[in-house]
This record gives sequence, structure tokens and C-alpha cells, in this order.
Amino acid sequence: MTSERDPGALVAEVLTATDVDRDHVPRLLDLLDVGDRQVRLGAATALCVVADAHPGTAASLVGRLADRADDSLAAALALDYLAERYPTVVEERLDRWETTGEPTRGVERSTPTRGGSDDRAVGRTRIAGRGTDDDGRQVYSGDEDDESQPRAGGDEDEGNTMGQRPRAADAEWRSLVEYESQFDRLSVLAPRERRRYGDTYRTLGVADETEYAVALRLLDGPDGTDASFERALAARLEEWSTVADVENVLTLYDWSEEPRPWLATEYTAETLADRDRFSTVEAAWHAERLAGAVATLHERGVVHAGVDAESVAYYGNVIEESDRQPPLLDAPGLLSVYRHRFDPARFLDPRYAAPEYYQRRFGRVDHATDIYGLGAVCYRLFTGEPPYSGAFDSVRDGVLSAGPPEPSAVADVPPAVDDIVGKAMARRKLGRYETAAHLRQELQGLRGEDA
Repeated sequence: MTSERDPGALVAEVLTATDVDRDHVPRLLDLLDVGDRQVRLGAATALCVVADAHPGTAASLVGRLADRADDSLAAALALDYLAERYPTVVEERLDRWETTGEPTRGVERSTPTRGGSDDRAVGRTRIAGRGTDDDGRQVYSGDEDDESQPRAGGDEDEGNTMGQRPRAADAEWRSLVEYESQFDRLSVLAPRERRRYGDTYRTLGVADETEYAVALRLLDGPDGTDASFERALAARLEEWSTVADVENVLTLYDWSEEPRPWLATEYTAETLADRDRFSTVEAAWHAERLAGAVATLHERGVVHAGVDAESVAYYGNVIEESDRQPPLLDAPGLLSVYRHRFDPARFLDPRYAAPEYYQRRFGRVDHATDIYGLGAVCYRLFTGEPPYSGAFDSVRDGVLSAGPPEPSAVADVPPAVDDIVGKAMARRKLGRYETAAHLRQELQGLRGEDA
């Protein structure tokens, strides 16, 4: 009775017991939702102790923890521990659990089911020409001969429309978009470009006699009708619209599923992948703002899931090169939809991808994945180079085992940069910053009095 009244006593009892009672599991699961942070984390640790003492409970715990992980960091940490200790059990249990429903908000599971299929290979992408790994779990494909890992967005095939003039059918499509959108008038100013997620038109939008520089994007989709994809995409676009007011997040002006999925955002001319190396003070300024944006996204329950150099956009319309432009996070959440139907490497540069994108034993794609992505982007900001280079296999091996060279080995940066980037890009989630806000605080110290 004492442990029922006193959560701390129950946690202490489990952590210090020589004979751990598995009957405490239901109460410990309830404690993951209490207001006291220490109790929540203690309960998560206690559940891990119970699982170690009674390995047979691990399978039943997975579903209970996964169901809470989108709202509870403590549950997510416990689930990550189980994935490390009992990878096969967790894999099998999550596969079975995933067939019963869609991913919950704020958490993205690494290997989804599609259309209720019983085939566990569905939705997993093999490395081109190589088949699957022994564990059959990787979610990336890549070209072994591609040393530079080109920016995603356009194959040299019939789907590549870069630099072409609008097709005749585009006029009808634009008129339908204009009718559906909040804009009174839309005027295409330049040939369409092939960018991530689809064709992009540089457009002048007019609403209430005010002009806007607009990127009008006609989004890619699976061949044929895919109702589950359309629902998932609509949910992510709606989610983006709720965070479009966040500083340093690209503004989503409008979107619709008719006549086919499209969206209108602020127009940006370049990405971080196009920029040269920044000075340490400038790099810290950009990194701090990106970390602040991600922190706010997480506070609102949104996981970006695809933070890399090409997801950081810039207006590119300054008069002087020295003019400071704010970084803008593009496409929050979209990768979580697209990577299940397309080759993920089209939408996330493998050199910036966290270990959990390659092997599920590192956990699910979630808030901690965004922190890794921020660390990889910081690496690019401070050094002018991506964290990894070379063919896909060498990049993958580096992510999963060796880690990137320290930033100070690549460029003249303060030792603190090594510490910050190293912690953000820790292979294990438990080694990364607990929140993006903590990462931002560390970055603020790099700017000093010049901030």
C-alpha cells in the first residue's frame, strides 16, 4: 500500500530489490504519465530493471511503451533501452504492433506497414544492386558509384522536368490551383524546377492587392490512387500549417489535395547545400536559430524527420553577399510520409541521416533524430563540409560505426564545436542532447559578445 501512495517508494523498491516483482509493471507504466519528471524517469528505469530481471516481459512492454512514446520522453527512453537489449524481440513486436494502426503523432516508426499487408518486406528499401542486409531492415538505398551523393530531387530520366517550360496541361492545373487557393492571382515567373517532393514554380501571388514571392509546388505521389498516402500527406501538411508561424520555419501559405496535392510557400532560391562555409560566429548564429525552430516544433508535437543541408533554405535575394539571411527549415514532417513509398535518399541526404534510418536497432525516428540532424547541419555550417563523404556503403559504415572526423580536424573551429557536434550526433540516442533547447543553449555560448 505504501508504494501505491508514494510513487518514489515504488521506484526505489524496484531499483534496489534483489528479487524484482514483475507485478509492479502496470503501476510503473502509470507513473510514466505523472507530473514529476524524476518519477517519470525513475519509472522508466525501473521498467528496464524489470525487463532485465524477467526477459519474458520485454515483448509485452514494447506495445505499451510505443503507445506512450509520442507523449512521454520517459517511455521513449525505456523503449530505446529495450531495443538495445532485446533487438529481435522489439523488432518482431513492433512489426506486429504496427499492423494495427497508423503511427501516432510526434513519433515516426522506422519500418511501416502499407495497406495492411502481412509482408514485412513491404516498405523497406534495398540498397541498389545489393539486396538487403542480413537483418533485412535498412531503410536507405544508394548508388555505390556516386562519390558525391548528389542532392535529392531529380533523376536524369523522363521524370526530370528541370528548366522546362510549363506543359500545356499546366495551364489548366494552375487555374484550378488558383481557384482553390487563397490567392486572387498566381503568375508563374520562371521555368519549373525539379526540387524535393515535386515540381516547383517561382510564382507571384497576389492576395488583397498584396504581392507575395511564392514557391508553388506540385507534389509527387505514388502511381495510381493511394488513399493511405493521401491521408498521411494531408495530416502532415495540416501539421505544417499549424507551425508556419514559427520563427525560422518556412511559411506555408496554402495547400490542398485538389486537383492533386500542391502547396504554396515562401519562395527560396538556395539551400545550405549551396552556401560556402560560415565564420564561427555566423555558423553559431544560424545553428542557434535552427535549433530554436526545432525546439518549438517539438514543443508543438511536430517531428521534422528530415533535417539536412538541403532542408535549410535561404531567400537568396540579398544585395550584398555579406548581408545576413535567416535560415528557414523546409518541409517539416513530409519525409515521414514520403520515405515509406519512395527511396528515402531522394528526400534526405544519407550523409546527414541518423543511425536509426539505417538500422532499427538504434530506435525509431523521433525527436532525437532531429537533434542528430541538427548536429550534422552544424557540422556543415562550421566546416563547410558534410559529416561524411564517399560512396553510400562507406557513408553507411561510418554512420553505424566509425563516426565522422571531428570538426576541428576539417576546419579551424573552437574545441567546443567538437563537443557540441559530437554530442548532438551521438550514435545512441541516450548520448544526444535531451532536447533541441539544450543544444541551442550550448550554441549560444559560441557567439559570445559578438552575438
